[in-house]
Amino acid sequence: MRGMMIGTARDYGAKDSSHVSVTADRLDSKAMWLTGNTESIYAMIVFDLKVDGPTVFQAPAGLMGPVDDANFLFAFDIGPTGMDKGKGGKYLILPPGYEGDVPDGYFVFKSPTYRLFSFVRANMEVVGTGEKAMDFFRKNCRVYPLKDASKKSTFTNVTGMPINALVPEDASAFEWMHDIINYEPAEAFGKEKLGRLASIGIIKGKPFNPDARMKKIFEQAAKEGVAMSRVIAFNSRVENAKVYPGKEWESPSITNNSTFYQDDYINLEARTTFHFTADGITPAMAAQMPEGLGSRYQTTYKDKDGNFFDGNKTYKLNVPPKVPVKLFWSVTVYDTYTRAVVQTQPYPSISSQQTPAPVVNKDGSVDIYFSAKQPAGVAKQNWVEVVANQGFFVYMRYYGPLNAFNNKTWVPNNVELVK
Repeated sequence: MRGMMIGTARDYGAKDSSHVSVTADRLDSKAMWLTGNTESIYAMIVFDLKVDGPTVFQAPAGLMGPVDDANFLFAFDIGPTGMDKGKGGKYLILPPGYEGDVPDGYFVFKSPTYRLFSFVRANMEVVGTGEKAMDFFRKNCRVYPLKDASKKSTFTNVTGMPINALVPEDASAFEWMHDIINYEPAEAFGKEKLGRLASIGIIKGKPFNPDARMKKIFEQAAKEGVAMSRVIAFNSRVENAKVYPGKEWESPSITNNSTFYQDDYINLEARTTFHFTADGITPAMAAQMPEGLGSRYQTTYKDKDGNFFDGNKTYKLNVPPKVPVKLFWSVTVYDTYTRAVVQTQPYPSISSQQTPAPVVNKDGSVDIYFSAKQPAGVAKQNWVEVVANQGFFVYMRYYGPLNAFNNKTWVPNNVELVK
């Protein structure tokens, strides 16, 4: 979460909560977000309730997406699965410990943290792209302090702007932990978590000055933590990770909820899998919603023979006909090191709403190829370029999944090595 906030402020120039960063021409491969979707128009907002106090997010109809707190815990949804039920409205976010008056006419959320982050999505078939999409947000969306309703929002088209929203994988990660607990109220973390941090010198309200010995320990700990997380995510041994028998497709949300609760405990490996590979947490992407609502994601790190993907080889995914979605589906390729989109082309994805549309087979299925060089006889709009001498993984997204998806009567095929 902190990486997203820092990146948005530093690289997109979002200096306050009223600055809305919009990928009006879709999220492109210059944006280093964890498994960002290059088929979506995002509007990204960093809220800081310590600076602004109670803050209003005026959301129009047609948006969907979460607001998450500084602990990267789900706060609330905007859109069909939110309090506005897809009709839009004014959300009022109250800071921790707020005891003032709460006016009528708002969807109210009491935040446990001062900082929150939101990325809401707009369907480009509805709002358009480029300047048309920017006009949609300028005319229909606002973010402002409750105490200053006259403050105007700033909107920036950030498509094509490089951003690094990733977290550090060295000792500086522990400095981030210190910064976070210093800014937020102690109640947001609990005494157990704060006690663990205090045992390594990270104490709220006190300087963090590790000596040479501790710096070396932190550096090694960060490297080992990343290595462990990579193995847990990419080679899961969790029983319910696989979605379908005999298929390599896995759910990033293994427990099918946004809390990672399983029986009477938190599934720690499921939580690690999600947060190592994804940005944004919401039940609408994790749990099965009523037909046509929410979105569901599936990922695969291996071909049908159980081998990790190799950028030196050619693979094919045959998407069966009649993908059961109300809105659209997409297939996107990611770098195993950064977990961001591969930076081989502006939009390393294929979707049912793209122009030109992917070539469709006679039976209604679609063949998608992944390779470092375009295979002979394959249309460009059916090919995603990967990086030679490097691994990758694949996401398939279903927006507005229908019953055939929910009850698994429609099943995606494995990605196959082209021999």
